[in-house]
Amino acid sequence: MKIRRLQYNIDYVHIITFREEYKQAIAPYFVFDNLRYGIDNENTINESVRLIFEADNFGLFARKEGLTFLFEGDIDNLMNQNGIIKLFWDLYERIKALKGYKKTSRHSIIIHAVEIHDKTEVETILQTSPYFKINPFGNLNEFSCIYEFEKSDKKYKFEFGNYSEKDIKNHNLTQFDTEFNKDLIGNVGLICRLEITEVCKTPSFSKFTSLISTAEKAISSYKLD
Repeated sequence: MKIRRLQYNIDYVHIITFREEYKQAIAPYFVFDNLRYGIDNENTINESVRLIFEADNFGLFARKEGLTFLFEGDIDNLMNQNGIIKLFWDLYERIKALKGYKKTSRHSIIIHAVEIHDKTEVETILQTSPYFKINPFGNLNEFSCIYEFEKSDKKYKFEFGNYSEKDIKNHNLTQFDTEFNKDLIGNVGLICRLEITEVCKTPSFSKFTSLISTAEKAISSYKLD
């Protein structure tokens, strides 16, 4: 299946002084011409900031309890440590330098993958789904299955089902309106959402790419035919 959307999260102990301190961490990013930003819950303890780099199809989201990287496109573009992902790791280092920062607790990855199929093929799957041994309901409009398990100190949640255009909104698959995901419009197929969470006090680029590799193997291990 083709990975369409990737979200990487680092969670840390709540920074009580985040609202007072975070602006010094994000200030260097305002030199970028393609930056769009927004502040949520302004002037509250839950104040957070969104830094959106539309030209490169990614966003950085910083809040008092965690940092998120959101990307739409070919994940090969994330394998270069000095590429766009560097902006995320630089921000993480700046967050760790805040006076109120204590420690990091875990990291996680959420991946959405979609495989486009012919409409008649999907209709056949909905009529006689090969993914369920028992289906007393006959023809289906939708189907989904969820697997949750632990392996090698990681928690997995794997969701799989049929894809239709309404999943674009349900899963926010085209937030950056990229050419990469244009084929999702007007088509049907199969979709999966995989979330992997791992206790990790020292996230790094290498651990990030390792999570991606683990996710790709998990997705490819699910038999689609």
